[in-house]
Amino acid sequence: MNSFYKKIGLCDSSRIEVNISSAELIQKLQKITYKTNKTFISLERDTAIPTRFEYRGMIEESRFTIKRRMRLFDVNMNNPVFDGYISDENGQSSVSVEIHPSGIQIFSWIIILCFCFLAIFINIEEQQDIMFLVIASVIAVTQYFVLKRGISRGKYEFERELIYISQKP
Repeated sequence: MNSFYKKIGLCDSSRIEVNISSAELIQKLQKITYKTNKTFISLERDTAIPTRFEYRGMIEESRFTIKRRMRLFDVNMNNPVFDGYISDENGQSSVSVEIHPSGIQIFSWIIILCFCFLAIFINIEEQQDIMFLVIASVIAVTQYFVLKRGISRGKYEFERELIYISQKP
């Protein structure tokens, strides 16, 4: 599935060098991550999670799958998922991160695309007004660019968070 995401431009990867050991980095990441399952579906909403946690997900020995949690009155609902590996090289940690949209975001985009194709099909059969087709296409394309922007912004924020964690005493 990630190869499909890469082909359509909805997957990004990054490698970040951090000046602390991998054990310290994992410990600091665990302090700001609320433990949930990897599907990020739980009975506890993001707004009910204590405010000291920035992320939700799973952090294991050298691997993590996390997602930035939503805050109360947060208008940003396009938080990507970070899948990463942490390795230790000469006292420095190297974090390899792959960033992709969550399943719910892809599902909503597919629903919008199906709506767009349905509009095209109806317009071809009945030769109705072209404005409905244009609106459906604009919505589908806009959703794609919103997802793409969320990934690039999420990558920047996560890199900044890792650098801040490594410098914080």
